[in-house]
Amino acid sequence: MKTKLNAIASALFLLLAPAAMAANVAVITLENGANVRLKDDFTWEYIITETVTQPVQAAKADITEQANGVTSPVIAPATSVAVTAPVAAQTVATPSSPTVNTQVSTTRLTAAALAQPELLGSTAKDGIKITLADTKWKGDKLGLVFDFDSTSNEHVTVVEVEVSFYNDNGALLKTEKLEAWEAIFRMPETYLRKGQHRQSDTIWVEGVNKQQWQKQLISLKIIEIESR
Repeated sequence: MKTKLNAIASALFLLLAPAAMAANVAVITLENGANVRLKDDFTWEYIITETVTQPVQAAKADITEQANGVTSPVIAPATSVAVTAPVAAQTVATPSSPTVNTQVSTTRLTAAALAQPELLGSTAKDGIKITLADTKWKGDKLGLVFDFDSTSNEHVTVVEVEVSFYNDNGALLKTEKLEAWEAIFRMPETYLRKGQHRQSDTIWVEGVNKQQWQKQLISLKIIEIESR
């Protein structure tokens, strides 16, 4: 599949070369239903998220359901008491109601990503591939361990990754930037080199609800690579 995608990306690159270069050149749908974005640098990536717009009240209901499945009790208002003292008639101007946005946009995993979770948890850039290898819990803290594979000619010292966590229904829980790989200054043996397969130390993250993250739905995006 990867060979086929690379061939398609190369062909589109040649066709579009005379025009102004763009980061994304095409989107194709694979036989398994997954959508793939082709880029002008001969790379490609799965499209795993979509933006969903829904009424504010529905969004609030989703948030309530996410809070450990507990809904706050509804307290009935106090009974009104009639006022018997006469009140002078007067005209009161009623202020106009402010415009309220009745819809909110949220980020969710696509149906294809939910049906094929193997599309998640791995990404690559500039010859560096990162994959979620293991998870562990220490109280409320989530520990992440990543595998790294390098085909880069550079000696990599830092790989910064944007990590997005999704609950078991595919709704975005949180996004956090992590230094998934960090070499030690003046210790070349800690550099990530071409042809190596290395594993990171455990990286601890807070703010992920364990009960909502049973399926371990996660997406990774490499945002910075430093090398020597």
